[in-house]
Amino acid sequence: MKKEILIIVNPNAGRGKVNKYIPQICDNLEKKGYELEVIYTSDKENGEKIIESYIRYIDAVIVCGGDGTISQVINGVIKSHKKIDITFIPFGTTNDYAKTVKIPRKKYNLSRNLSKYKKVGIDIGTFNKDKYFYYVAAFGVCTNIAYTTSQINKNKIGKFAYYKRALKQLKNLRTYKTTIVTDDEIIKDEFIYGGVTNSISIGGFKWFRKSDVKIDDGLFEVILIKKPKNKFGLLKIFKSILLKKYDQKNIFYLRTKHLQIDFEENVDWTLDGEFGGSASQVLIENNKNRLQMLVPNKN
Repeated sequence: MKKEILIIVNPNAGRGKVNKYIPQICDNLEKKGYELEVIYTSDKENGEKIIESYIRYIDAVIVCGGDGTISQVINGVIKSHKKIDITFIPFGTTNDYAKTVKIPRKKYNLSRNLSKYKKVGIDIGTFNKDKYFYYVAAFGVCTNIAYTTSQINKNKIGKFAYYKRALKQLKNLRTYKTTIVTDDEIIKDEFIYGGVTNSISIGGFKWFRKSDVKIDDGLFEVILIKKPKNKFGLLKIFKSILLKKYDQKNIFYLRTKHLQIDFEENVDWTLDGEFGGSASQVLIENNKNRLQMLVPNKN
């Protein structure tokens, strides 16, 4: 029996150049004997809605897009309660998760070598019980950049459009009074940034060493950053991120399975680079090995 594969394409990905690669990708897969259906996302039909419509007919889904499109598809698959194989070709601006699971950025690699990919279990985060994220949930400075930067600017200058907006936000840092309850401790403080992640890369920057992050260990890596007193303090924070050493007073680094975060006001959250809603209380839980993803076999 031929394997039925749904290819979900974000037509804006890769600065809009993704479309020219699709015919060759399809040709490569069809030559391997796969049955294909190609559907493009739109303002009315995102990845989650497409999965809703097609999941009962398919065995696997390949996402041609960025981290946000992958997140939409993952939400659709989890809510369907059906087990199918998920993989992707990274066409996004930053492709954070591709760096973690070592998906090659070569556009035709997957379509030529899909039979050599292996299944791995990946942890999935639950956000306030009804939303899911696979690599990051975050609040605070620069976390809204991925979904507030215009597509026109992203098409023109790629990830530099993000850096441009980030510099503007760093000039006016605001703090959030926060109480955080984890598996092991209670933290009360004011932070300019909080990130709960299962990826070595966030926003195009590598925050962790490869050995620090395991996508199937049931634990999140959590970074909380306090507001520095001056520009020198801000430079020390950047240095910590570059060196991946979080042992200074302005940064909390911990690992946990679940956490509750309380604010004094509604705070906007980013889930996998998309707007995740606004809330004054957030419950996050790690669902160990919740999904199966196809990734390149090292052997």
